[in-house]
Amino acid sequence: MISFAEGEVTRLRREFKLVLTPDEAEALCTQLTCELGGYLPPPTRITSVYFDRPGHPLTLRALRTPHDCLKVRTKEYSPDVGAGGVQRVVLEVKRERHGVTQKRRAWVPREQLRSVMRGSVGLLPLIAGGSLHPTLAVTYRRNVYQSSEAWRVTVDRDIAYHRITPELALSERTLCAERLEPPLGREPRVVLEVKHLGRCLPEWIQALSQRCDDDYSKFAVGMAQLQSCAAQSSFGG
Repeated sequence: MISFAEGEVTRLRREFKLVLTPDEAEALCTQLTCELGGYLPPPTRITSVYFDRPGHPLTLRALRTPHDCLKVRTKEYSPDVGAGGVQRVVLEVKRERHGVTQKRRAWVPREQLRSVMRGSVGLLPLIAGGSLHPTLAVTYRRNVYQSSEAWRVTVDRDIAYHRITPELALSERTLCAERLEPPLGREPRVVLEVKHLGRCLPEWIQALSQRCDDDYSKFAVGMAQLQSCAAQSSFGG
């Protein structure tokens, strides 16, 4: 199998997504398994935390122009293949513009994350200078279907949105759903994303692009949940 986390299709790609019912997703996953010669990829649990600067400029831009935005986040994987027993996190800057997605990623030990986010280590120049704070945590279960460097399909289930504090986001302990507050909300549907280099897609996968739901964003849905809960709390108070 292809190493899916750091290949060319991660760094620079085109992508489209579908938001499916569980039954629809199951049918497509059966086809994907056949595409991979019967291989059924094991699931990975992912915890993603989004960060922003004072005044929330990245959040506002992502909500206003989702097809032209910049996101800064951390991601943790369980199991974390290749960790070698070290608790680590990947720090990621994701740039989306006109259908093309570009990522810069740096793996750092969990215990160093706080200093990295404060800008003492310039692994990703776009976040240099510190002042970033966590805004939202998203947890989900992912299956990755990939047999080529040219394309990958990810299937995300059990998506949940959580409040997040700086203490948890930057702690030295691995972050997982069990350490977060109960979810603000859950996504009952399944999100399937096709990430590709603009070529070599199997014909039936390419045809899925006619059904795409590219306006859907986990981040936007989660922020809406967060704002709704804040408004209800303010009204109740």
